[in-house]
Amino acid sequence: MKKFTLRSVCVFAFGFVLMGCEKDNDSATPFAANDTKNFGTSPTSCEIIEFDGYNDIVTGGGAVTTVYSEGTPVRISAQLRSARGNNIDTERGVYLNNNAAVLYNTSQPDNRNKNYRTPNNNAIRPMGNVLTVGRQQGNSTAIYNKGSRLEMDFSEMGTITLNGIHVLDIEQNEADSKLDLIDKNGKIIKTFNLPVTGAYGATRLNTEETPGVAKIRVTFGGEGTSNGSGAIDVIEFCRD
Repeated sequence: MKKFTLRSVCVFAFGFVLMGCEKDNDSATPFAANDTKNFGTSPTSCEIIEFDGYNDIVTGGGAVTTVYSEGTPVRISAQLRSARGNNIDTERGVYLNNNAAVLYNTSQPDNRNKNYRTPNNNAIRPMGNVLTVGRQQGNSTAIYNKGSRLEMDFSEMGTITLNGIHVLDIEQNEADSKLDLIDKNGKIIKTFNLPVTGAYGATRLNTEETPGVAKIRVTFGGEGTSNGSGAIDVIEFCRD
């Protein structure tokens, strides 16, 4: 269970990212165990972004900056929530400027988080690399659990229709974590609460085939608090 500020794990570029668990949440879709490549995804999805295709992921300064889908870049950034210093976006909380988007390899958990190895009771499939928020420290990654936000910018595709997104490691005390879908003018189209998966669990959030999305923003933990972590994977969408 997450009772500490930073979690150190080694990052490798392999593994399998599709996963699932059943949750009592209207926005969380239980997974059917068929077709391993598309396990737990909508058959209407035209493209799926996952984070095991190392050659399609660009990093800078230890942080993930870009992932490619069918040759088109999707820009990625993340910020740590902080009570002081170098803050941005004070209307939605105090965040540090530096990009803190990192990969976490759930196939190689560290000793402190050995129960993150999948499959487990709350994540019935292996998950491989997932996208989260933290700091790169040499050959390892420290995951931040004091609150953060993560953004994926699809504007170089124009806009997309978002079908679903897989959510990991949201505990009950992080139930106020959320997903904002944002249009090309920066207006929030829809907001979804992230489903509680339990420690190291995973499930699919059904985003109701929402069109006109230029950016998604995931906030881990409630704004104004010093609590919250998690991860995302398997972004399902079609270009508008």
